[in-house]
Amino acid sequence: MEDQFVTSEDGLFLYHQRLAAYKWLRHGFGLRRSLTDRREMSLGFNGYQPIETVIENRRIFVKSLWGRELPLTLLKQTHSDVVLPVVSPGFAAPQEGDGLVTREPELPISVQTADCLPVLLVDPCRRAIAAIHAGWRGVLKRIVAKAVRLMEAEFATNPRDCVAVVGPSIRSCCYEVGDEVVEPFTNEFDYAASLFRDPRPGEATRKGTQYLDLSLACRQQLLDANLLSKNIHANGPCTCCQKHRFFSHRAEKGNTGRTLSVIGMTF
Repeated sequence: MEDQFVTSEDGLFLYHQRLAAYKWLRHGFGLRRSLTDRREMSLGFNGYQPIETVIENRRIFVKSLWGRELPLTLLKQTHSDVVLPVVSPGFAAPQEGDGLVTREPELPISVQTADCLPVLLVDPCRRAIAAIHAGWRGVLKRIVAKAVRLMEAEFATNPRDCVAVVGPSIRSCCYEVGDEVVEPFTNEFDYAASLFRDPRPGEATRKGTQYLDLSLACRQQLLDANLLSKNIHANGPCTCCQKHRFFSHRAEKGNTGRTLSVIGMTF
């Protein structure tokens, strides 16, 4: 069940009602196509669409989200646990990492996904935010909890004040994994058994696989980082089930675009 996600009026992105309550905040999870003109909106430079098309898609997306054009701050994502603070737009050279935190207004930060978890964090008391890309490797390394700890260190954030939203991502209905994922999760987390389910009859595509609930793992790590359960929203739509709405690396066997999940603050 989708949890409080609403489509923007122009059909370019989803927003979450909990975060929309903060009038000084802008955020959005990109959709595959504009619902007005059916334009395909890949937002990543991965070769799926020409660079000039992606640049224009980004311009349209940010203007829709912000009301005007602003530079985005992104990372060269590597499935790491690296989270970086941002104090000015962009980077002089591409920085490797998978999470960004900031307290600077008019400085939207973003992560790219096509099945992995996009996680947006907001501390409304200190007016601090984070954007995190969390695939299974990042979750295994506890990247979301590390982002919370960085906000504590940089901004004096109290995790109990924070709100977290996990955007559209592959869900346990579709995320079939083998021992290369099951074993390290089992070794790392004492709650690993709750994250996996056996395939239903005829569901598995190969022997010895299980289905992973990566959003549940993210939720547990946020709880471990001292966020309140009521402030964690991790029931977004499945990108793999709904490849007509989202880009899905799994459903499209790697031949797909990328979306952006963006968050930023006004003055």
